[in-house]
Amino acid sequence: MDRRYAPAIVVGLALAAALAWFFVAVPWLDSPVRRVSAYLDATAAGDEAAALGIWVLRSPQSKEALLQRRTTLSHDLAALRVGRTYNVRHVDWWRTCCEPGPVPPSQSHGAGLARMLVSAVDGNGRTHELVFEVWVKDITWWGDAGGQGPPRDWTLYEVHGEDESCLFGSRSYGCS
Repeated sequence: MDRRYAPAIVVGLALAAALAWFFVAVPWLDSPVRRVSAYLDATAAGDEAAALGIWVLRSPQSKEALLQRRTTLSHDLAALRVGRTYNVRHVDWWRTCCEPGPVPPSQSHGAGLARMLVSAVDGNGRTHELVFEVWVKDITWWGDAGGQGPPRDWTLYEVHGEDESCLFGSRSYGCS
């Protein structure tokens, strides 16, 4: 092989690898599990500020009760270092367009909400049963009905104890 072509071959291989990464791996990087993991990584590290940054308030007019829950729960979970280990016990997938409602896991590609039941362990070995409400950023996801591909902008809008009701969302989305 002529050495003059070596730099071009290296650049070509690097470009091919980057394109393969972008088209194969990147769509799978953004997921509800990734948002839950980021939040629990922050609380496990005791980083309350990072946890608050991951749990997004939809608007400045967010309900006072939701703002209070976000502040208190993030503080408490970070103080206890919850999330050193965790297990996603169940995911309820919901469509958020047209007529909101649950969808089977086989149709999760069209869902705009993932309600995730998670068992997370704190620094003392105690288990905390949490529910994570992870939505597509704009709430409404048309999925197949609108010709959209898989959602790539999942956002954590609420966390609460398994025995507590959600504050973000409505009855239309199974929030009681």
